[in-house]
Amino acid sequence: MDLLASAILISLLWLLSLGLVVTAGAGTVVAYELCRRYVLGKDAGPWAIASKAWRQSWRQATLVGLLAVPVAAAGIFALSAVPVLGLGQVIVPILVVALFLVLLLFWCLPLVARFTNPTWRQVRNGLTLGLTTPSLTFLLAIALILTGVVVWNFIPAVFVAPGLILLWWCSLLERNFVTRGYVQPEPEEAEI
Repeated sequence: MDLLASAILISLLWLLSLGLVVTAGAGTVVAYELCRRYVLGKDAGPWAIASKAWRQSWRQATLVGLLAVPVAAAGIFALSAVPVLGLGQVIVPILVVALFLVLLLFWCLPLVARFTNPTWRQVRNGLTLGLTTPSLTFLLAIALILTGVVVWNFIPAVFVAPGLILLWWCSLLERNFVTRGYVQPEPEEAEI
């Protein structure tokens, strides 16, 4: 598939999974695995990749994804207090909630897709990696804010922007995992 078709497919699958709160974690893992296969140039079909990723990690991804529910509830509670207390009083809790959700969604769940560890270790490793690589986390935050502005101003971008963000993020993570020695680089195809 070409980049645009892949981005649209990944965006639609991911947005559908996020719509149902319970499947958000597993849907993110499936979307990340689709992105990873695309970034690495694997030739398996998207439905085969998605079903394999779903079978392998839906339980663990659902548990990690459900960790976001109380945090998101705290964020909604903090946002609802803005009219009463003012933004200055609740900006710190809102930023902490946003940071935790970004770490959970973009660090912990890709680890669930990529590695086989116990759930508590996936969460610990994801939070540790996200906090010890602030440049990548900050870069992701900027990309998410820019994507939000683009989607807010041009609604049809919602069908492409999330997939492009995931493809970009997956390529950054794969390079980071190889650089740190967590995974071996993919062998180059021999040219004939």
